[in-house]
Amino acid sequence: MKTARQIGVAVILQVFATQVIQSSKVWLPRVDFMDTANWIPMMLPSSEQTIVFPSRLNALVGLPEGILTVSGLILPQQGGLLFPGHSFSLNVVSQEPSSISVAIFKAPGRTPYYSGANWASYDEQRSSRQAPNAAVPHSERVPCQYETVIFETGNSLPKPIDLQYHESIEVSNVRLGETIEGLENFRNFILSELGQYLFYNAEDTLIRQGKCISAEKCPCQEPRQMDAICSNERCTAPHCLSPIQPPGHCCPICGSLFRMNMASFQGVFNLQSFTDKLHRKFDSADVNEADVVYHIGIDRLQGANVLQLIIIDKGEYGEKSIRMMNSLRPFFEKQFASGFYITHAGQPYTPLEGDQVLAFVLLTLIINSAFFTVLYVYYYDNTFLPRLRAAVRNRQFFTTPFVFARFQPNSDADRLSVDVNFPIERQLPAEECDQTVSLESVDNHLVSSFNNPMYEKSPQTSKPAPELFNDVELHAK
Repeated sequence: MKTARQIGVAVILQVFATQVIQSSKVWLPRVDFMDTANWIPMMLPSSEQTIVFPSRLNALVGLPEGILTVSGLILPQQGGLLFPGHSFSLNVVSQEPSSISVAIFKAPGRTPYYSGANWASYDEQRSSRQAPNAAVPHSERVPCQYETVIFETGNSLPKPIDLQYHESIEVSNVRLGETIEGLENFRNFILSELGQYLFYNAEDTLIRQGKCISAEKCPCQEPRQMDAICSNERCTAPHCLSPIQPPGHCCPICGSLFRMNMASFQGVFNLQSFTDKLHRKFDSADVNEADVVYHIGIDRLQGANVLQLIIIDKGEYGEKSIRMMNSLRPFFEKQFASGFYITHAGQPYTPLEGDQVLAFVLLTLIINSAFFTVLYVYYYDNTFLPRLRAAVRNRQFFTTPFVFARFQPNSDADRLSVDVNFPIERQLPAEECDQTVSLESVDNHLVSSFNNPMYEKSPQTSKPAPELFNDVELHAK
């Protein structure tokens, strides 16, 4: 005969097992016939149009319920169209060839199985789904080994799933629509002709039971699954001085991290009770809960058993997560005497991107070149600065000899005038060339601009200098 205590323990174990089974994730990407984004042009086909499916559809498309009226229908060569199980009628209306237009259905692309953006946590009792926020580790965004995987059909079908030739997929159970459930049935479906249009690269992938069915004892993913998950994530440069990377995250992030080693905790720890208290503290904190996102969980990767709380700013990083974590520190000190530590990401910081780095390097080279050029001219080139000062003093930048010279002929005072006259073809005698030319004649020659008859002076003939003779007295013998 069982006692009341034994019955109570059995009921608790049964409830816990039920909760584990109900922990599930649902596939999000869909192929909807009634979605205008799937059509060219971006509008649903009308009765005057011919529906054209691509020859290589490589997907399963569910037709809508009710009456589908078109002028024509071109089926795909590779792919499948699923008719609704209830009421469906295809009505083809003849049209004049000149009035027929075409509506083209786009071939949907494939998406990877190990990508956290394609999954959401699913509550079967409430029929609600919750997409993961930025604080949830990537390892917990895809189905864990103790969770149930759900591919919904309904009015639309799942977008093709790429298994990417991974060795295996380990989950608790798989359910596809309302007809296929169980790992063995699912394995047979993905190897069928229809399954090949829905699951790509699944020939060598094993679909098997997870090694552990309890979230309280096992990690969500094995290390090789983590490699597959992180290969589908594209990390961006975090805008903070000291980014943190919590276990399970593929990329460094800006925020605050609390970790508590459960081995140092005295007594029995209740995760649900701790989570409820923490939610109430978030409501009474100085920082608004709407400004941050957070995640509470237990890190069991590589044999660890650590309680962790991850808080991240919603939107642009502004240290709100740090202020939220600091406001919770008294609560942590009351709950845990020791064994916990808090890590912050530091102040906001925007790193330079590729084109910004190139522009910075080029600007630095230009500045360095200008600096060393000035240094060389100042210390080693003794002729450049004097020439520059003389040019500035004489304003020679604006008075070039042949363009900006002032035309004032025969001006003795204007030393900037230039003689642009061509030399006279008459050659002077050799004996006259040897004589010294007076300074006045040279100046008059340089300052004249050109021979203008209105200003030309009358030529003056120079009288020959009288010859000087010494009187010589001759004596005859």
